[in-house]
Amino acid sequence: MHNHIRKQNGFTIVELLVAGALSITTIGVAFSILQMALKSNKVDETQMGLSGRLNDTLDFILDEVKVGKRLIDSESDIQSLNNNCTYPSEGEFLFGIRLPDQALVKGDYNPEGNQFNLNKVECPIVYTLRPNNAEEKPPYSLIRYGPQYNEKGYYISPSFDAFQETVLLDGVTSSSEYEKIACPPGWNDIKTIKGVSFCIDEFKKSIELQIESEEGNNNSSDPLKSLASIGGFSVIQDESQVNIGTPNLGSTSELPTCMGGRCCWIGVCLKSNKVTYMIDRSYLMNEAYDQHPNGVIIDGQWTPISDPNYISPRINGKSLFLYAINNLKQHINKMPTSNTVSENKKVYLQIISFNNYSEYLFEDGPKELTITNKVKALSFLDSLSADEEMVDIEPWYDLCSALELDNVGQIIVLTASTPSRSEGSCVGKDGNYAEIIDDYNRITRSKTAIGSLVIDSISLFHNFCEASKNYDDNNWLGLISSGAESVCTHIK
Repeated sequence: MHNHIRKQNGFTIVELLVAGALSITTIGVAFSILQMALKSNKVDETQMGLSGRLNDTLDFILDEVKVGKRLIDSESDIQSLNNNCTYPSEGEFLFGIRLPDQALVKGDYNPEGNQFNLNKVECPIVYTLRPNNAEEKPPYSLIRYGPQYNEKGYYISPSFDAFQETVLLDGVTSSSEYEKIACPPGWNDIKTIKGVSFCIDEFKKSIELQIESEEGNNNSSDPLKSLASIGGFSVIQDESQVNIGTPNLGSTSELPTCMGGRCCWIGVCLKSNKVTYMIDRSYLMNEAYDQHPNGVIIDGQWTPISDPNYISPRINGKSLFLYAINNLKQHINKMPTSNTVSENKKVYLQIISFNNYSEYLFEDGPKELTITNKVKALSFLDSLSADEEMVDIEPWYDLCSALELDNVGQIIVLTASTPSRSEGSCVGKDGNYAEIIDDYNRITRSKTAIGSLVIDSISLFHNFCEASKNYDDNNWLGLISSGAESVCTHIK
């Protein structure tokens, strides 16, 4: 009897163990490769995000440089035009950008006559570098301090009271050990403050900017870093480098030259070195006065608005009086004192604050603008305030008196109101004040050695330059500024 053993194909236990080990090893290698690929992609993604944020920041700064008037590379220049200008104290100053007058809304581009409704930005934008806060990536953050803007790109308010701090970029490196940009020949030396390097040209119009930023890397103790640079220049006209003269003024050899070019106050430029400023200080200029009729110009005519009927206007976020005083202080600060100019360019100054009576900077008439008298003028302006009750204004006595003074060549009247009366006695004649002033100026004074008195006027909020453009159908400022070289300006 024979026993038959059948053979069956299969794997031995040893073979199965070897095959399993190989499979596990293959899967492990594949998983490791996949994990490395995922980590590499994660690093690439982080690096791309880091570079993207850095480039976005550089593009943003360059956009502000383009629309700025001038770059500021000295911390002391921040307050050169306004003592109220400042920036967060914990930041290390990098540079600033002085902005031109701005349109705040699209409607500001609609001209009324040949005027645009532009608002003066009181202080420059300032960029600083400070240590990061808890919610920011270390070690440093790049900060912008300046006016805020809306989704359409318009600055919301040019008042320094509304300036805010914005973190443009966190994770700026603390080290300056990176390859620096090369500055063009003739530019100022490169400045490096930790991870920020820049150089500015001698005219303060162009900048080369470089920033290094970093972000933590989970795969290494060394952080990921990104280095980028950009260059650009301002396309905005800077009056400190381009002297724009006022046409038809004849010889300008004796006109004063202020720091930065022509001497101008709220759009009205000096046409004589013997200038008197008249500032309305009535209740209508007070921030508490809320009875200014509300309205708009439609088809060239004043049209009232009923909701609300009356308002308390602001210009650049300030009351009418504070706006006028702050701008005049900046203007006088830029004026040359007598020790810096030749005899024929010395400025002779008077400031008159008026409602139904007047206060004078100098009781006995205009004085030479010495350093001492400039300090007196600024102190005088600081001491002024708008009346809390009196609404009447009486400008005629000072205007009529100036017609007969040799030491007054130009008067600039600023007001938001209308005189309590339009007729009376002026230079020995009775009648309408504006008509007498115009006649005397053209017929009598123009034939003397001193020539006609230039009477410029600035109408705040309501437009009293043209009768059809205000609620009272009154153009008294336009009438007193009807001379050939005189202008009436409306600021709203």
